[in-house]
Amino acid sequence: MDGPDVAADEADPAIEDTTDLFGLRSPLVVRALLALAVIYLVVTIGSGVNITSVWSWVGFAGAFGLLAVDLAVLTRLRGDPLPARAAAVAAGLMLGGTALAWWSVPAATFAPVQCLPAAIAGIVALALLVVRGRIGTAWVGAIAMSLSAATWTAARGLGFTAGLVFTSWVYPVMLFASLFGVMLRPIAETIGTLRARAVRDASDSAATAAAAEERERQVALLDRQARPLLMQVAAEHAFTVNEVRDARLVEAGLRDGIRAPAWQAVAVRAAVWQARRRGVTVVLFDDGGTADVPAVQARLDDLLVAELGAMRTGRVTARVMPPGRPTRASIVLARADGVRRYDCAHNGQITGGDVESR
Repeated sequence: MDGPDVAADEADPAIEDTTDLFGLRSPLVVRALLALAVIYLVVTIGSGVNITSVWSWVGFAGAFGLLAVDLAVLTRLRGDPLPARAAAVAAGLMLGGTALAWWSVPAATFAPVQCLPAAIAGIVALALLVVRGRIGTAWVGAIAMSLSAATWTAARGLGFTAGLVFTSWVYPVMLFASLFGVMLRPIAETIGTLRARAVRDASDSAATAAAAEERERQVALLDRQARPLLMQVAAEHAFTVNEVRDARLVEAGLRDGIRAPAWQAVAVRAAVWQARRRGVTVVLFDDGGTADVPAVQARLDDLLVAELGAMRTGRVTARVMPPGRPTRASIVLARADGVRRYDCAHNGQITGGDVESR
């Protein structure tokens, strides 16, 4: 009997870096960065209406692209703190974007406002580096940005110190951002630890509740099936042959509930009971190989019910294999005319069913 492949649900090994307590991937931050991009473009275009050089505008576009990629890396890349290599790349993109923007401003039409968009985007990138746990890299980037600006102003004849003065406002922002990072990041880490503990506690509670539910189910089954027999034994009831047979069926069913929980669907229990009453020997095992694929177990249940319904004598052994085996489960039916075997592969495909003569 062949069936469609049923792939196991593989758990994605999702690497949860930070719990994003600062909301860097939130819609609010995305909207704020989009607003910054709009302001950047408006100020750049508005302050450069007199610039006619094509290469200047190409440089402006390239600078905008570098800084946009930089901010995207800082807000979207996972990892806490930000991996050192990624932090270095982010600082490099900031330096490249700001320097390209400044060097693209023609000396003939220079105005200080033309340099502000790139500088503002650069300080935003540096502040994000601080928030992502790379304070040292951010300060190195700030100093490098000042030296880059000073080199540019010196080349433009404005003097080396002019670039340092032009970027001096960056340092108060960096100071407050660093204080923010130093004070709040430990709190964020503590909150992250508490969240992880809460998730573990919730998982443990769910497992405990599931175990309690299973115990209640087993107790209810025991009460429903075994209590009448125990009461009859206590009353010194004289059991008939049929009652002894039913008592043994009850015992076998209770053993199945402990030894083979995967085969405890209502239809399966009923089919096993009836088959045993007809004289068929039914042995069930469960080592957990289908716990993660209930759809596969349901198909195996249907197959077992169908085969048990057609048997009048013989022996049936249904086993769920341990996890990790190439075969998830097997059903072997030994009858007078031969042996019929079904195997369920790891992908859920059920094969076999041919009668093998003894």
